Amino acid sequence: MNIGGRRSVVPRSMPFYFTIGFLLAVPGPSLEAVRADFDLTYLVVVLTLIVPAISYASGTIAGGLVADRLGRRPTLTTGVTLLVIGLLVAGFSPALGVLLLGSCLNGFGFGLTEAPLTATVSDVAGDATGRAMTISQMPFGFGALMAPPMVGALLQTPVGWRGAYLAAALLVGLASVVLLSARIPAATSHRASGESRFSAIIRPVPVLLGAVVVGYFGMQLGLGGFLAAYLETDHGVTRSVAAALVAAFWVGLSLGRIIGAWLALRVQAYNLALGSLGLSLLCAVIVAGAPQPVAILAAASLSGLAAGPVFTTVVGIGVRYRPSASGMIAGFMLAMGGTGFAGLSLLSGAVADALSVRAAVTLLPITLGIAFLCLLLARRLHTAELRR
Repeated sequence: MNIGGRRSVVPRSMPFYFTIGFLLAVPGPSLEAVRADFDLTYLVVVLTLIVPAISYASGTIAGGLVADRLGRRPTLTTGVTLLVIGLLVAGFSPALGVLLLGSCLNGFGFGLTEAPLTATVSDVAGDATGRAMTISQMPFGFGALMAPPMVGALLQTPVGWRGAYLAAALLVGLASVVLLSARIPAATSHRASGESRFSAIIRPVPVLLGAVVVGYFGMQLGLGGFLAAYLETDHGVTRSVAAALVAAFWVGLSLGRIIGAWLALRVQAYNLALGSLGLSLLCAVIVAGAPQPVAILAAASLSGLAAGPVFTTVVGIGVRYRPSASGMIAGFMLAMGGTGFAGLSLLSGAVADALSVRAAVTLLPITLGIAFLCLLLARRLHTAELRR
């Protein structure tokens, strides 16, 4: 199937990832406002990050399993429906419990959608999966770029942060119509048995690549989630301005995805991921230690720029590891990322309450360093398997 065809899943998934970028960039700039609105501690307010992350992890596992067995399209349709319903619930939430219910629904819906969508791109693109995924998700950063200034503006109106969730519901609904109009293959041409699918996901390489996804999600937590709170509490930036300035990270990520699509044709996948992750690690050290907001924002932008190709390249390597079990592997790796994000959110909230938000942001380079070591080991083991 032609990756660039008018009804190919790759171009028709681009508006969807644009809206997902917007959605995932809403909670971070809203964090301080939600905390003040409901009078919460950091340890409690990070539930708004933890609940959708755990639900997302559950959704990716279910999505990978169901899509491989029952088909991609019905799984995608169910996922986007739950995603929109969850966003509407969050947008009208009068209390924290209702917001968490909406976050649970939209997290599960997104997970249920992303695993079969990733597997579908793999089915369509074959060995060009990494590049196809990068192209498919290229608009993600641009969608995320829209959210911080919009949240910053909405915080000055009676609608507040809830308006961003309602805007996301509208955008996701429209983009889902475009996505579901694509030609979506039912499954891979080489079906695997349940036993072989399970054995594929518990091998060391997918597990290590899933750990890299955890590190990448941790970077989104640090720079997309806690950056606004960091600028406000440690550097005295006003709340609405701090929320808008989170866009610096998403600007870098947007450009990084574009560069990644170009580099994917010229650089071997593991080398591209390692180089990107290594540069992101250096920038993360500057974010955690820089004394001035300008330096922090510059480093955050450069970190996003460097990390642009990491997620799509690493997940692309994983789903091509065993093409016949692409849905299960995609679901497993993304579930690891979601679970790790939830754990890091809880840890970051506890550290922010006990020490400071700066201390919580310092966890960022630590998680990226661990991810870099896991990626090195994955490459070594994967290369050894291919030589057998």
